[in-house]
Amino acid sequence: MSTSPININKPIQTNIPSSQDVTKSSQVAIPKESEGSKQYDSIELGKNTSTEFGTYTVDRQKLNQIKLDFQKNVDSFREMVRALIEKQGKTVEEVLENPESAIVKVDDETKLAAQEAISDEGYWGVTQTADRILDFAKTISGGDPSKISALKDAFKEGFEAAKKAFGGELPEISQLTYDRVMEGFDAWENEK
Repeated sequence: MSTSPININKPIQTNIPSSQDVTKSSQVAIPKESEGSKQYDSIELGKNTSTEFGTYTVDRQKLNQIKLDFQKNVDSFREMVRALIEKQGKTVEEVLENPESAIVKVDDETKLAAQEAISDEGYWGVTQTADRILDFAKTISGGDPSKISALKDAFKEGFEAAKKAFGGELPEISQLTYDRVMEGFDAWENEK
């Protein structure tokens, strides 16, 4: 497996809010027309451990654990990158402000840690990443197999958006993960 490099000099185009813009308990207003006047329903996230939604139950405790585990690993990765940049007398802000001239040399220790992270047994490797995506899909759908088609479509849409954000192409590991996730959806669908 090759790990095709991503051009860090090309800006990522995305409208995803930063983690600073998201709170653990947020409200979303959904407009609902009623006899000419607008009314709003609100959905509150992060209060219960499980909630009924139609014919299935979302295990909020498991969902929160998935989110916490993911955030812990993202933070660890960010720290590794920050430390690498600072060892070279730069700051992350400087590198992000002027990526065209940012030359960051990867030392052997960081390279080894990154290789382990994307290896077959690594947290960011194909197997664990695909498993997390499928676990998340099953958790948010309450394990309802009738939702597989919608979940697959959402996954495909997200993958295409990621490709677009990175200039139309992703590294091979991303395509392998995509394939593994699709195989997982198919296996889940065949359990019916």
